[in-house]
Amino acid sequence: MHTTPRAALALAIAIAVLGAAPLAAQNGAEAAYTRVARAWSGTRTLEATFQQTIINPLLGRSVTSRGVFLQERPGKVAITFTQPAGDRIVGDGTSLWVYLPSSTPGQVLKLPADADGAVVADLLGQLLETPRQAFTISGGEMQPVDGRPTRRVQLVPKSPGAVPFQRAVLWIDEQEPRPMRVQVIDGQGVDRTISLTTWTPGATLPKDAFAFTVPKGVKVSTTLPGR
Repeated sequence: MHTTPRAALALAIAIAVLGAAPLAAQNGAEAAYTRVARAWSGTRTLEATFQQTIINPLLGRSVTSRGVFLQERPGKVAITFTQPAGDRIVGDGTSLWVYLPSSTPGQVLKLPADADGAVVADLLGQLLETPRQAFTISGGEMQPVDGRPTRRVQLVPKSPGAVPFQRAVLWIDEQEPRPMRVQVIDGQGVDRTISLTTWTPGATLPKDAFAFTVPKGVKVSTTLPGR
């Protein structure tokens, strides 16, 4: 089959465009991640509201919760759930307090600040403070979230075990340097998706934001269940 010079040129342009599209998305993913990580590095305090859905394929169940997330870097976090009301997780810089009366009434866990649960509580830190060289970054396609343009960025750790997930996805706002949604998949396939419905960096937080008082009659345990 004979190909005219004009047809050959058109084919070459089409191939170049098709090859450039994934590269442009990849560059967009890396640029978006760098932009939000840089903004996070300059954020000392944060107040955000969230909706979280956890899907556990091993148990065949999903749970949705809502609440308020407060953070003071470094090392302090407070998650106060409005659904289920009364549940609270607090990292005061020394200990991690896990009080979940909706599922384990009459008990509060007091764990070291660097316990596994603290890693989950400070999920944003794990995603945005870990050196970007630790991840393979891909994606970059545009996807709207709650009517706002976002760029979908996937992070896969290069060294298994370096972070508490196998894969993470950030939907990064194109207009502000913030994540709109976060999804992490752990080693057992548990899917945790968090939609950040409000985001206020530099928020003035209450003085007692990271204080936890053990409720009267509640037992304090320092051992994770099953250990």
